Amino acid sequence: MFVAIILVIGAWFIGNRKPAPADSEAGTTESETPVTAPAAANRGAMVVQGEKPTTLTAPDDARMVTLEHGSVLRIEGSVGARFAVDLKAALEANPSLQRIDITSGGGYAGPGLEAARMIRRRNLIVRVRKQCASMCVALWAAGAQRQMEPDAWIGLHDWDARCDLRPSPDREECNYQMQFATDHDSSYDAWLRDAGFNQYLLDLQTRTASKDIAILTAPQLWENGVDFSVVSHEGTRMTRAEVQRHLAEKFGRR
Repeated sequence: MFVAIILVIGAWFIGNRKPAPADSEAGTTESETPVTAPAAANRGAMVVQGEKPTTLTAPDDARMVTLEHGSVLRIEGSVGARFAVDLKAALEANPSLQRIDITSGGGYAGPGLEAARMIRRRNLIVRVRKQCASMCVALWAAGAQRQMEPDAWIGLHDWDARCDLRPSPDREECNYQMQFATDHDSSYDAWLRDAGFNQYLLDLQTRTASKDIAILTAPQLWENGVDFSVVSHEGTRMTRAEVQRHLAEKFGRR
């Protein structure tokens, strides 16, 4: 069953990757270049291998839409340069907002970390609808409560601002900004630890190259102690046995 899940996820990843962002603040970035076949499983995680990008392209800004009379904010897309600004505007316009539903492959570290702090201050619930990779994981981990839909997944990899692709003096400025982001990643690690990410997951993130992605589904996250709940597409809370059955029914037959 797990192999079938990874094949489906890998197919999505191949079809949705884009060149990496160019912003000098990009720390945990959207690793979206062409990928090869998945590598072998590693304690429940599967690493989908990519190719090192040779061009720089800024990610598009995510689409944010309020639902359910302003109590839910649906976010779809990258953590772009305006992400924190747009999130702040949405929070100010919807004081009764309680939950963020997100689907994102990640993006810039600066706006992502700022947005995660807003989520933590507002004690928001963060629900992953399809996938949440790279910088998006900080947004999920910073939530007062973390939720996932049963066939959603989390993606981890290391930080990389693609500074080596820039001409001088932009390359030196990029390295400076990258060091600044690295010096301030303690809050990122703290959110992950507070969410129950164990040392294995933290090490997995560090050792997974930025061009690759380590994929974790709900059962693997539970196995590694992450504190979250799974809800159906209709919002009903699911037990671990129900999640296993759902995944078996969806991916178990080839």
